[in-house]
Amino acid sequence: MNTGAISGALNPYSKEAEKHAVKYYESVRHMKTDTQKISAATGISRDKIDKIKNHVFITEHDLLTGHKRFAPSYDMAQSWQRLINGDFKEQDIVLLKHEYAELRYMEKGYSQNEAHILASKKYNYAKYCE
Repeated sequence: MNTGAISGALNPYSKEAEKHAVKYYESVRHMKTDTQKISAATGISRDKIDKIKNHVFITEHDLLTGHKRFAPSYDMAQSWQRLINGDFKEQDIVLLKHEYAELRYMEKGYSQNEAHILASKKYNYAKYCE
């Protein structure tokens, strides 16, 4: 029976989830072993994971809303935590592939928005978050 409840710890669209994501993103910026753990768990090179981490959590980008970091996402925070724990889902690997593809498109001169659209055509992380 579908009760309409959201699975997981929090409704990803709630104020609590937003607050959690903000705190978690800040904690990721200070983590020292997360990329090593994710690399070991996924088999993806640490160099790529380091680049993805910098792209998602640290680097400021020219976004439609100005030059700044990406807004924290509860879904992405949950994915990063599962990746660190080695208890990841298909969507978490899609996230890594999407963000790496987006980064590579941006390195080729595409805007962040254009790069996001192109990366989403091949690695659509957002479909897992609906």
